[in-house]
Amino acid sequence: MRGDFTRRQFLGSTATGLVALGYGVGAPSMAAEGEGPTPKRGGVLTIGQDENPIGLDPHKTAAFSTTNIAEHIFTCLLRWDATVSRVEPDLAVAWENPDPQTFVFHLRDGVKFHNGDVLTSDDVKFTFQRMVDPATRSPWASIFSVIREIETPDPRTVVFRLAHPFSPFLNYLATVRYTAIVSREDVKRRGDLVTGGVGTGPFMLEDFRPNSLVRLKRNADYYEPGLPYLDGLDFRIIPDEGSRMAALRAGSVQLTWLSRPDSAAQMRDVADIVAPEPEAYSRLMLLEFDQRKPPFNDVRVRRAFSLALNRELIVKVVWRGRAGLTAALPPMQAPFAVPSGEVPGLPYAREDVAAAKALMAEAGYAGGFETIFAVSPANYGDVQIAQIIQQMVGRVGIRIKILQKEWSNLVTDFQSTESPISMAGLVWGPDPDTNISIRLDSHSTVNPGKTADPVLDDLLAKARQSYDQAERVSHYRAVQQRVAEMAYVITPCAAALRWEMWSTKLQGYRALPSTLRVYLRQSWLQ
Repeated sequence: MRGDFTRRQFLGSTATGLVALGYGVGAPSMAAEGEGPTPKRGGVLTIGQDENPIGLDPHKTAAFSTTNIAEHIFTCLLRWDATVSRVEPDLAVAWENPDPQTFVFHLRDGVKFHNGDVLTSDDVKFTFQRMVDPATRSPWASIFSVIREIETPDPRTVVFRLAHPFSPFLNYLATVRYTAIVSREDVKRRGDLVTGGVGTGPFMLEDFRPNSLVRLKRNADYYEPGLPYLDGLDFRIIPDEGSRMAALRAGSVQLTWLSRPDSAAQMRDVADIVAPEPEAYSRLMLLEFDQRKPPFNDVRVRRAFSLALNRELIVKVVWRGRAGLTAALPPMQAPFAVPSGEVPGLPYAREDVAAAKALMAEAGYAGGFETIFAVSPANYGDVQIAQIIQQMVGRVGIRIKILQKEWSNLVTDFQSTESPISMAGLVWGPDPDTNISIRLDSHSTVNPGKTADPVLDDLLAKARQSYDQAERVSHYRAVQQRVAEMAYVITPCAAALRWEMWSTKLQGYRALPSTLRVYLRQSWLQ
């Protein structure tokens, strides 16, 4: 059986969840040929980029700022369709699954990397071997440890044999953030791709000036006929939000996004600017404890911390009400996520200062303790949330010193568990397994809190091995119940990842809750 069977059998477990994210089949799609404005070739789109990419190697960092660039340089075996609810062929033109643990992919003929080398099955095999190689230190290594063997019977055929059924597999294969295909020879020649490398995407790297500019130019050999329309993409690094707003108004950039709800509101009525309201809350705030040593190895302390918080107040003060309560999966990831209205019913999720003080005393910390909370000012709301939490938990004797770090250092701290408490926002993932497993499974190579819970591991394994959606929903709801019960993480709120906006000169473009911009290959400047 071919690709259509695979989508029906395996995406049946995830497509409804993605429909609920605002990616349903009823979502607007690209205009059919002969309808709407005629695409115009040429021109360079200037993008106001808020964060400097932490290198350009897609396998070495989980940073959102790297994905923003890499998704235009690299492509994957599969890709999301225009509704972002189903996967479709990309570098692989067809695929088969003779059994739930075997996937056979047939590569598109004649695809070239940006250096002229032809893509082969060896490059695909090398890509996945590189990600699981401990020397790469990829944050995705644990995800792809499910691959038992990769066979390349000929240059255009790749066979993945999995250790067990893995329902998110195709979704990962369609997402550049996780499975960007790289050139074996290019990586061996360069050593890594931190300063750039060759991909098979619609644009290729021309210039990378850290903290200033990333310039991409049109890939004349891109395999989709006639695409891209644009001659290039210039990512101007503009960390200051006010400056990005001014640049968009002045026309010196034609596409940007804002992180503050009040900033977005100011742009809503500006002439010649398209500023849609986000369809869903896609950014989950995740506070992690170092569970390896006191005081946060004691569940009573973690529970007390959770009980000390007024999450509704955080939503009201920081996000002006434009956010939602959340469990360990953001509410946009329905039906797997606990709905915002049901979050207060989870264990230790409702404010109770008296109960928190009692737990602190029971744990031997009646006098409280001092600790450090690492956070970055790079993203709106993070420091403010930390400050509010500092005041709230101070009522039960937890005296926090806030340590503000530059974003790349905070990511390292978060992933390496350097501070007793750290907090970062999680971005959209292609499957409910995406963020929850890599953060909480004891086998994960990231696992910032160093959670080690066999019960949780078993629930996560059942959820990712089932191809039945109802079973997956049940398992992920149980996961979130367990996480709340053990207070492994604190999730203050979920909000929009960004408020994206652009000049009316940019045609054929639309914002997605995932913030994927891969459809810039189909956009043009009027």
